[in-house]
Amino acid sequence: MTNDNILGAVLGLVVCAVVIAGNVLRSDPHLVRMYPDAFSMTVAPLVVYVAGRRRRLRGESSHAVDTFGARVGAIAGAVFAAGLGGFTSYWLASWPLWALGIGAAAAFGSVFVLSCFAAYAAGHRRVTAV
Repeated sequence: MTNDNILGAVLGLVVCAVVIAGNVLRSDPHLVRMYPDAFSMTVAPLVVYVAGRRRRLRGESSHAVDTFGARVGAIAGAVFAAGLGGFTSYWLASWPLWALGIGAAAAFGSVFVLSCFAAYAAGHRRVTAV
């Protein structure tokens, strides 16, 4: 469980760093994109899928993999939402606070849903012996 929490926090930081780097490289002073490119959107689900698939191949149940994906997705989403909200408030200082909150909620929701979907896909695939 602690490893899941650490993985979620690190994954949230990585997604946040990729998104911030993409926004800074675009250098648009009037816009912050939640996902500036396709790569930044695929980081979280790809990591959760690979980790969930490894757990499933080690013999964990599909329910345990689903729980893992939800836990990691919630923590990564919270870290990503906080980081993106802080970056947005710095980058777009003139925007109202409620707009930053809506963006943070969307950031949390997207990472959480994508992580849950990736864990479901990893846990419910048929396990075959190699």
